[in-house]
Amino acid sequence: MGKQAIFIHYTEYGEEAYLEYNLGVRIDRVEELIHQYLPTLKDYADRSLTLIQSAHSIDQSLPNRFLLDQSMLLSEAQLVAEEFFVKNGFAWLDRMIDPKNLQQEFYAKKTEGFKSQNYAYHVFRATALAKLYAPENYQELRTFFLSHLEHRGITPFTIASYLQFLNQLDKMDH
Repeated sequence: MGKQAIFIHYTEYGEEAYLEYNLGVRIDRVEELIHQYLPTLKDYADRSLTLIQSAHSIDQSLPNRFLLDQSMLLSEAQLVAEEFFVKNGFAWLDRMIDPKNLQQEFYAKKTEGFKSQNYAYHVFRATALAKLYAPENYQELRTFFLSHLEHRGITPFTIASYLQFLNQLDKMDH
């Protein structure tokens, strides 16, 4: 079905350090489908995530990244992060691993996409999620994305790949 992931990034810069948390989910069926049409390395296709979000995107009361210095220690940031995961983070992972919930999230962001991913990948993933898990939205998204791709600076090669992708999806019963 899929995977859930938590990424912890810790970077030191002299007297300061930064700590970031990102959460991700992978719907295997979606990733296997889209990477047949997107120019990606095989290694990436096997470990790509359908959606990655920063902890801040899930809970705006958190900073984009923690600045660790004399005013905030690593242990304090870890306590704040622990509270986030208990209250919101693990629940978000559990909600988003359900493809229907993930599809709704992509549908809601159809115009702007997610900051964490290239818009072309967003289009492919949103379309695949709709076809597989919310077929009632598929035709609308298909039409929407086709009309918006050229305005977003998507390359002709990617548009052609998307058309081939749509051709395959149209033939699927799901």
